[in-house]
Amino acid sequence: MSRDAITDPRMLSIVGLLFVLLLISGCGGNAADDELSGRITLWHSWAEEDAAVLEEALAQFEEIHPRVRIASVALPRDQILDEFNKSGNDGLGPAVLIGNDSWIGELVIEGLIRPLSIDEKTISDVTSRNKGLTSYQNELYGVALTLSPNALYYNKKLVTEPPETLDELLQDAANGNQVAFVPRFEEAYWGIQAFGEGLFDDQGKFTLAESGFRQWLAWLEEAQHAPGVILNVDNESLFDLFTSSQVAYYVAGPEIQKLFPADKEGQILFDYGVAPLPDGPQGAAGSLLPAETIFLYSYTSPEETRIANNLTAFLVNQQQGIRFMRELDRVPANPSVAVDRRIYPIVHGFARQVETAVVIPNEIQSQPLITAGNRAYVSVLSGALSPSEAVCQFGLEVAAFQEYTTANMSLPQGCEAPTELRNEE
Repeated sequence: MSRDAITDPRMLSIVGLLFVLLLISGCGGNAADDELSGRITLWHSWAEEDAAVLEEALAQFEEIHPRVRIASVALPRDQILDEFNKSGNDGLGPAVLIGNDSWIGELVIEGLIRPLSIDEKTISDVTSRNKGLTSYQNELYGVALTLSPNALYYNKKLVTEPPETLDELLQDAANGNQVAFVPRFEEAYWGIQAFGEGLFDDQGKFTLAESGFRQWLAWLEEAQHAPGVILNVDNESLFDLFTSSQVAYYVAGPEIQKLFPADKEGQILFDYGVAPLPDGPQGAAGSLLPAETIFLYSYTSPEETRIANNLTAFLVNQQQGIRFMRELDRVPANPSVAVDRRIYPIVHGFARQVETAVVIPNEIQSQPLITAGNRAYVSVLSGALSPSEAVCQFGLEVAAFQEYTTANMSLPQGCEAPTELRNEE
């Protein structure tokens, strides 16, 4: 897996313009922005309090473009993708959809979202991270709006300085500051990179042999018996342990903050901090990087397309990134948004984790990958398989459903690919 990090600060001044260029360069017609006219629909699954902030942004866009009207529709998170597929296939999809970057492969195959039109210069300005989040077969689909990497929550009443390495984490846990996290593929992916090169390289090759997956599973196998370490798939119970101060460390994403106990004014009644996950022997931890992404429906009129393009550019600009960060504690995907540690300490903790977070290529079938990965974790932690056996089984499963040959994967020594996969062409 590639280590898609935030690029050199010299790039940040131009990345802010990137999002506008990505969308405007493909617009139809030659009318000026102030001549936008028409009505479009936007779908999202934001909670009511978050949606109110989104509505403020949409109202501001309408104020800038008085002949435009945007109808926003909130749908349940577990239904919005299915509804978009149904409506989209009937030609009735919304012009703009805010959803998950993991949907890209499915929506592209169905032909329901359109690629962004960009020139060669613009492509060179895109950070490798942002390209990875929204690219599919060398085309860019959608624009990342906010990011949600897992990071290390810590109880500030129990911890002054969070650990920077896995060894320090184990030592602190043994000293009474317990740590809890879910040992499953998505939730505990972060340790793979800390022990190796990651599951995919920059070209998308499946680099299991060099990944660090076996070493990470071996570490977890030992850590589950270490004093002060709680590995359990019951995430709700782990969260309760953390908020009741029974554990000092907890691994989760920014969305979990909405579950913290709060007073009537919405002020959280729990003193916590967020830090990057601890490093391993081979380098920084790399949690997966889910991104809330804006998609553009394939079947819109030229004027609807222009409005959707301009609205998307508006929502991902620097000012709106600051709005969503300030009002909702959301981690901005636009790297030109400065996250001041003194003003936004929690968002800053997640933003630091973004720097070493991992983006899985969208060409990979996500659900089979997660299923195979979960099987590897549970097999090792239950004692059913050794780390080497579990990783080999995982690799063969991935090779099968992705139809890899030995030319585009590397399996660990002693893990033999079936004859039908031994094709170097």
